[in-house]
Amino acid sequence: MKKFSRKYRLLTVFSALLLPLALLAASSCNLLPASFLQQYLPPRPPASLTAVPVSTINKSIQLVRPGTVETTALVPVIAELAGYLSELYVTEGQAVKAGQPLLKLRPAAEPAAAPAGQDAQSNYEQALREFNRDQKLYEIGAIPKRQLELATAKLQQAKAGVTASPNTLPAAGTTFNAPVSGIVSGLPVPGKTVQAGQQLLVLGSGQEVEVVVQLNQNDLYLVHLGTPVTVEAGQQPIPGQVARIYPQVTDNQIPAFLAHLALTPPPAGLLQPGMSVTVRIDTGAAATVPAVPSSAIVRDDQGQSFIYLAANGKAVRQQITTGETSGELTEITSALPPESMVIAAPADEISDGAAITVIQ
Repeated sequence: MKKFSRKYRLLTVFSALLLPLALLAASSCNLLPASFLQQYLPPRPPASLTAVPVSTINKSIQLVRPGTVETTALVPVIAELAGYLSELYVTEGQAVKAGQPLLKLRPAAEPAAAPAGQDAQSNYEQALREFNRDQKLYEIGAIPKRQLELATAKLQQAKAGVTASPNTLPAAGTTFNAPVSGIVSGLPVPGKTVQAGQQLLVLGSGQEVEVVVQLNQNDLYLVHLGTPVTVEAGQQPIPGQVARIYPQVTDNQIPAFLAHLALTPPPAGLLQPGMSVTVRIDTGAAATVPAVPSSAIVRDDQGQSFIYLAANGKAVRQQITTGETSGELTEITSALPPESMVIAAPADEISDGAAITVIQ
């Protein structure tokens, strides 16, 4: 009887040891659900982790704008009279010689003759608007004095012609020839109506290039003459600075401006007229943005970024998008729940929903 009792106790102990191992093996082979296994295995103690509130960093404000490579020495070809572009004899980037035909303007069809002096009055009003705009830009240092002087001369010329009778293009049209040899850029669309004094195209020397970037009115609070820039052409960054800012007349009359960038001489042949580039403008201003410890960020096989938040004694997985890194902190560009506590470390050893104990 004693031998039987001893064997029974040994069998009981052996079974108690073997059962968890058998259950664990069955679960690893997906023979049993995890919920079934958890009924027989002792619960894991909560992991002790460090959690910190969302921090902030000062991020430099950088404007990223598309730019276009143009030749620096530009000679504008101006429409002296109103009409529509009937023929175009050149293409963008084409080299032309002085006297070579560029395009033809024909008189625009009008249902009735315009009253005498109407075109001149319209030109005067346009010149006055440009003068007032340039005067404000000059006062804040956005344009050079030469630009204001040109606007003043244009206003005086338009004012003198207010009482003169308007001229019209001959019925056969007028051909515009290249005033100098150069590279064609800024071509208009054939068939488009143009006004007297409007720029038709420009001719450049083709020897040096610059980058031109369009800015809106709000950008002028951050971008000034001398503001540093970086032009990205392919894989090579080219430093430079804002050299000139001119107003631009758009079809929808929305205020816009063109910033001309002077560049450190790039490698020969890297920039060609007509190329599109990316421009990063370093405004010198900064903004406060939310950030978390870089060690708290986990990335999965698909490249998605996550952090774990401490909430009610559990780790909660939160998908995020990130920005710049400054020191040990990384900017968070996506929204986070209010008063979030971020599990700082070790973030790579946590699972979603795991029990945790927060330590400071």
